[in-house]
Amino acid sequence: MATKGHPINSGSKTSLQMMPSGSTSNNRARYVNPVTKIRSLIHNLDSELGLLCGQCSVRKPPQIGSNINVSIHNRRQGELGSGANAQQRISSHYYQESINKLLARTSSTSTSGSGTTTRMPLAPDAQKRQMWNVYRKRVTDAYRNRKIFTVHGNYHTVRRALLRRGWVEKLPASRYTNLQSMSEDSLLENARKGNDYESVIISKMINNFPSFFIWQGKGQRDLFSEVGLVGCAEQESWYREDGVCGMSYPRFYRLGGNSVEERMAFIDDYQHTQARSLLHYIMEHKPAELIDTDNGTIMSSHLDLALTKVKQMVRQAQHCSLDDARAKPPTPTEVVETHTFMVQSAEVLKSMAKFRVNETVMKEYIRLATQYIGQIEALRPDYRWDGSRNLWILKPGYQSQGIGIVIRNSLDEILQWTSSNQSRKYIVQKYIERPYLVHRTKFDIRQYMLLTIGESKVTVWTYRNCYLRFSSQEFTMDDLRESIHLTNNSVQKRYKNRLSRDPRLPSHNMWSLDQFKNHLQEVGAPENTWAKIYSGFKQNMVAVVMASLDETELVKNAFELYGCDFMLDEHYNPILIEVNATPDLSPSTEVTAKICPAAIKDCIRVVVDLAKNPLAPTGQFERAFEINYSSNKAPDVQHPLEINGKQMTIFEDLPKLKNPNRTRMLHAILSNVKVSGGRKLDKANKAPARVIKATAFAKKKQVPEQQHAGPKTILSSTTRENLALQYTAPKGFPLPERRMGGCCTFSKTLCPHFRNSKIYRNWSRNHCH
Repeated sequence: MATKGHPINSGSKTSLQMMPSGSTSNNRARYVNPVTKIRSLIHNLDSELGLLCGQCSVRKPPQIGSNINVSIHNRRQGELGSGANAQQRISSHYYQESINKLLARTSSTSTSGSGTTTRMPLAPDAQKRQMWNVYRKRVTDAYRNRKIFTVHGNYHTVRRALLRRGWVEKLPASRYTNLQSMSEDSLLENARKGNDYESVIISKMINNFPSFFIWQGKGQRDLFSEVGLVGCAEQESWYREDGVCGMSYPRFYRLGGNSVEERMAFIDDYQHTQARSLLHYIMEHKPAELIDTDNGTIMSSHLDLALTKVKQMVRQAQHCSLDDARAKPPTPTEVVETHTFMVQSAEVLKSMAKFRVNETVMKEYIRLATQYIGQIEALRPDYRWDGSRNLWILKPGYQSQGIGIVIRNSLDEILQWTSSNQSRKYIVQKYIERPYLVHRTKFDIRQYMLLTIGESKVTVWTYRNCYLRFSSQEFTMDDLRESIHLTNNSVQKRYKNRLSRDPRLPSHNMWSLDQFKNHLQEVGAPENTWAKIYSGFKQNMVAVVMASLDETELVKNAFELYGCDFMLDEHYNPILIEVNATPDLSPSTEVTAKICPAAIKDCIRVVVDLAKNPLAPTGQFERAFEINYSSNKAPDVQHPLEINGKQMTIFEDLPKLKNPNRTRMLHAILSNVKVSGGRKLDKANKAPARVIKATAFAKKKQVPEQQHAGPKTILSSTTRENLALQYTAPKGFPLPERRMGGCCTFSKTLCPHFRNSKIYRNWSRNHCH
């Protein structure tokens, strides 16, 4: 209801002007509407009054009960003035009433003849205006408190967590597409508390407001560059620190593009791995199983070549000689030997061909193989994961969920596969042939990592909880199907579990962390095994972040949730095999139905709650590492490069070389003569001779230039040398004669500058032996 002198809400289709009390009887004839129409009008105006009181932030009224329910008869008898005074008293008390209570208070009621109270519904237009004002107030408060969020995808856990904190959602264009095309009137008619129509009408109101929290997948975002395991592994050695930062990963190569160097490096690694695989093969078998003295087809020279290659790897790993690390092109003989070795060793590894040696010689080869393999594995721990099959896994770049992954052990097949798929940049990674197995089944561990970027710090958060993913088949190296070797849930859900698999494994192929800890106790693992594994997880994840910072475009007040996949070797050492920028958080099994929503809720605690309260709990996330790093990488145009330092001083006082008179005279003589023999003479009148400054003990006399005019004197080389010796030898020292059988001692007394000159070297070559 509008107060005097103020206009009524422009959205209302009905209006009522307040009249003086003396003219009530004259205007009564104008109201020809029935009683129900007048009653509805009064109730609508009462509702508007309640909204206006709330917008004016007036104090809360006293409990006046039925004072609002004024009968129509009293209103007709001219009590509008007293009613206005009562409403004015009421409006002076509204302030802290919530929106829902205020609407309940302003809902109209009427008393029937039997004394029962019945609630009267509002008119449709007034109800729309009322709901619009309520939603508008919510939107305004959300913008003032910076509580507007947008979620891309079906992450309902994120929505519920933020809505419980009083946030308002700004819907993306792909959500509720049909409802977003409806008009506001249609949405208001169907809007109810918590339904989709209410979400859409609120989103329309904040369409022009920015979102202060955005949750979206990697594919929809263009602010961050790809943080891949390949790029991190190339840089992590610069940040390695024992106990804090360090990556443990299988070696890899980029194939499929135009990188010839990577291709040649992979071929060389494959050949060296083949040599170690052959030695592993003879170490895994008994001597009697490897030899056939009469019908054997493999000569012992191939074992010699394998041992030689491993010894070279040991020398390179020990940095014994720089010549070993220098790339040398192979000779034609070496190319033929290597090709023959690759063919014959493949026959042994794949077809179990026999060696033509006796048992004593084979035992010696096994002893040497054990010695050299132990040396190289001590220097290169990643070689411990290799077996005797030389298997490599091919992964297409920027793919997930096991799409396009194949396993091959033939060099020709690997090169042909990558060459025929030039559109995809394949990552060829060494397959882990000796993993830790649970009940003879391969598994990996999914570990979450949260990265938050603040004003000047990048914080790495690791999740203390994780889960295991199993293959549906038992592990074997004789079958390379994906159902055995790929543990991705998106791959394994396409296969049925093998009946012969251990019944202790779950049917949904996932274990929780508690189940894995119980397994470690059952197999007799040391007590601190899980602590060692989790510490390795943190070191690998910190190394990934440290190595990728320079290649990542950091955005202030942003965060990133990663899914890191680990495997374990036979000694419980973690191996990082993959980093997923958009991990699957769907509750696909009973294990992920618990850990994934919990991880999302804890992520909201870190990102939202901790920013407002430094003491807020962070759930299972713990701060693993903090990096002081500026997110502003804009280049400095005015000062692109600045060098700070102090200039080096080699000599405090550089010694001055003496220039005796004799040396000056020699320079003057030599400058006035020409060397004979084959050289063209200059023109006779090209330039006058230079002035020679003669020295006579104490007095100097300058000779006029005209006295020395004329052509230059041409001296032979012998005359020049004699003059040089004459003017540089010490005074009173006789010139040496030519001697046989050694250099003369005269050179020891000469000036060191002249002794190193070309003139003296020519003279000594002619006069000394």
